Amino acid sequence: MGYQEHVEGKGISSFTISQNGNAVYKKNYNKTKLCLTVLTVLVFCLSTFYIYYSYTAIEICKTKPCLQSTVTLMNCMNKTVDPCEDFYEFACGMFETNYPSYTTSDNSWTDIIMSKVNYKVKKFLSRNNGADEPEAVHKTRKFYTACLNFTEGLISDDSNYYSPLWRLWEELGLDENYLNDTVALDLEIISSKFRKYIDSNIYFGISTIEDPRNSSSHALLSISTFEESSKFKLKNDKMETNNATINENIPKFIEYFQLMTDQLLNRNQTCQKRISNSLLLNTSMELSYFNFEYSKLRHDAFHTEIDIGKIMTLRELQNLTDETQFKFNWTLYLRELFRENEPRVYEQLLENSDDYEIITDNIVFLQNVFSLLSKTPTKIIKMSVLSNAVNNLLKFQIVPETWSPEYCFSLTTERLGMATGYAMVDTLDDSTKAAATEMNDNIIWAFHKMISESSWMDDETKNATHRKLDYTKTYFGYPNNYTNILNDLYKNLNITENHLENLISITRFHSKKLWNNLVQKKDGENKEWKMNPDEVNAYSDPSMNAFFMPAAFLQAPLYHNGLEALNYGMTGSTIGHELSHNYDNTGRLFNEYGNVLQWWTNKSYEEYSRRAGCMIDHYNNILVTMHNDTMYVNGNQTLNENIADVVGLKESYFAYLRYVEKHGQEPRLPGMEKYNSEQLFFLGYAVQFCQYDQSGFEYYDESNLHSPSSVRVRGVLSLTQEFANAWSCPSGTPMNPKKEKCQIW
Repeated sequence: MGYQEHVEGKGISSFTISQNGNAVYKKNYNKTKLCLTVLTVLVFCLSTFYIYYSYTAIEICKTKPCLQSTVTLMNCMNKTVDPCEDFYEFACGMFETNYPSYTTSDNSWTDIIMSKVNYKVKKFLSRNNGADEPEAVHKTRKFYTACLNFTEGLISDDSNYYSPLWRLWEELGLDENYLNDTVALDLEIISSKFRKYIDSNIYFGISTIEDPRNSSSHALLSISTFEESSKFKLKNDKMETNNATINENIPKFIEYFQLMTDQLLNRNQTCQKRISNSLLLNTSMELSYFNFEYSKLRHDAFHTEIDIGKIMTLRELQNLTDETQFKFNWTLYLRELFRENEPRVYEQLLENSDDYEIITDNIVFLQNVFSLLSKTPTKIIKMSVLSNAVNNLLKFQIVPETWSPEYCFSLTTERLGMATGYAMVDTLDDSTKAAATEMNDNIIWAFHKMISESSWMDDETKNATHRKLDYTKTYFGYPNNYTNILNDLYKNLNITENHLENLISITRFHSKKLWNNLVQKKDGENKEWKMNPDEVNAYSDPSMNAFFMPAAFLQAPLYHNGLEALNYGMTGSTIGHELSHNYDNTGRLFNEYGNVLQWWTNKSYEEYSRRAGCMIDHYNNILVTMHNDTMYVNGNQTLNENIADVVGLKESYFAYLRYVEKHGQEPRLPGMEKYNSEQLFFLGYAVQFCQYDQSGFEYYDESNLHSPSSVRVRGVLSLTQEFANAWSCPSGTPMNPKKEKCQIW
C-alpha cells in the first residue's frame, strides 16, 4: 500500500496526496458558508449598482454660468484642508495663487468685479453723447474730456487757464503775512472759508444728518468728529524737529510754505526743490507736537462708542466750548459759512441764532480740541492753518506726477458718480430683477420667521419688529426715475473746457447741495444714492428703514452663478446683511418710520444687549494671523457689522430653503457633484470673502468697522449650527466649538 496523507480544506474542498505525489481533489461543500459568500457578492454588486445609479441619477447643471462657477470655486478652494478645521482656508486657500494682481499687492472679488465695471464705465465715458441720455451724462463726459486734455497737455500755455486756482487762493486770503502778530487769528472766518471755498474742515467736521426725531423733515446741522480716523501712531519717533524757539523756526516754515505754494500755483515755473507737507509740519517741534496731539484726539474720538448724536441749541454748544477758555464764536462761523451758500439758513441765524438746533455725535471731542487750541500758541495755530491750506490745494490734483488717464477716470467717478453709474442701466434685465425681488422677499419672510420663533422677545416687541420689517424699502440696481434724478441733481452744475475751473466749480456745487438739505424736506424716492450704481457694494439707511444694492454688485461671481444656492450664499447673505443693519445695535433704535424713540419694551432691550455682549466677547477672543503679524479683533468696534453678518447669513439660509421648497431641489455643479446644495450655499458665502494683501495688517485700518475677511468666514460660521450640520462638523472642532453660539435671532 502506498503512503497517503490527508489534508482537510477550509469548507470548500479537500485533497489527498497519493504516494506518487499526485493530488486527488474531493469536493466537500459547506452549505452555510457558501450561502454567506454568495450573499456577500450579491450585496457588493447591489451596493455598486446603487452608488453608480445614485451618481448617474443626480442632475448636473451644465449651463455656462454653472461651468464658470465650478471653475471659480475650484480655483479658490484648497481641498487638502479639512473644512471643519478651517473653512476659510478650505474655501479660499488657493485664491492668491490663482487670482494674482499684477498692478497692486492685494486682490479680492470686489477688486476683480470693479475692474470689469470700470472698463465698462470707461467705454461709456468715451462714447458720443446720445440724444436719449440725461443732460447730466453729457456734462460728465465733458468733465472727463477736459481732464484728459489737461493731463495730456492738450491745452494752450495761456496763463488764464490757471487763473481759477489763483482766484481760489485769493479767496482764502492766506499767505505768510498771516503769521504776523498784528494779523488776527480769525479762526471762525478762516474755517468758514475752508468749508465754503474748498469743501474742507480744519479742526472739526461739519455736515448734515437726518433729524433722528423726524427723519422725513429737513436735516440738522451736524458738528462733530470727522468721518474717518486720522492716521496716528502711538509714538512720534519720526518727528525730525529741532529745539529752536518758535520765532527761530518761522523763517524755515515760511521758506517751505512759499516753495509749496509756488510749485502748486506757478505751473509755468520749475521749482528746484520739491517740498512735502510733512516737511512743512516738521519745521517746528511745537507744530509737530500740536499735529501729533490733534491726530491722537481724532483717533480716540473715532473709537468712542456713540449711538445717536445729541441735539442741542447753538447757545448750549457755545457754552460748552467756552468752558475750554478758547474763544470760538459759533454764530459768526455759521453766518459766514451760509451767507452765500444757503441764505435761508443765514436768515435763520440772523433772526435767532441762540435757539438754532444742531446735533453732535461727540461733544467731548469738541471740548478736547478747543482745550488743545487754548494751550497752543497762536503762532503755532496759524502755522497749522497755513499747512492745512497748502495741503488742501493738493486735492485739486494739479501736481504733474498725478496726471494720467486713470487719474481722470477716478476723479470723474468720485465727483460725478451718480452720472457715471448710468453706464449700468443695461445690466439688469427683467429676469434679474424678478429673481432679486424673489430673493429679497424670501429673506424678509425668513426674518419674520426668526422673529416669531425668538424666545427672548415679548409679544409687544415682536409685533413692533414685524411692523418695521413690513415697512422696509429695498432698492436694487439704480433709481426707478434715474433720468429725472440725474437731471435735477446736476442742473445747476456748470462744466467748461477748463479742468481746474471744473474742479473748483464741482467742489462748491457739492457743498451747496449739501446745505440745501437743511431747508428742504427729505424725499427718499427722488434722491441720489449714497453709493453709485457702478460701485460693488451695498448699504442700509436706518433713517429710511431701507437698504440699497447697486447694479455693479449684481455681477458674477457674486450673482448669476447658475445655481441659487450660490446666489443666496453670496448676494443673499449680503441682502440679509444690509437688512439686518436696521436691527443692529444702532439700527434697532430706529422705528418703522426711521425715527429714534423707544419702540421695544425695556425687557427686550436688556435681552438684546445681553446677546450683543456675547458676540462682543466671541469676537474679542479671535486672534488673526497674517504674514507673521497678529491682532485681536475689536468686538465692540465691529459689533454692528458682526451682527449683520451672523443674522444676515441665517436669514439667507432659511430663505434658500424656502426657495427649494417652492422650486424643488437644484442640480449639482459639474465636477463638484459630491457637494450638495446646502454645502454649496455655505461655500458660496465663504468664497465671496476670498482676498489677500501682501502688506498684512497695514491694509486693515484699525478704524475699519468690519472684521477681517477671514473672521467674517471663520467667526460667523463657527456660530452657525446650520453650517455645522451641512458639513457634518463634529462638536469640538474649530468650526463647531463646544461653547455658546451667540445669536441675536
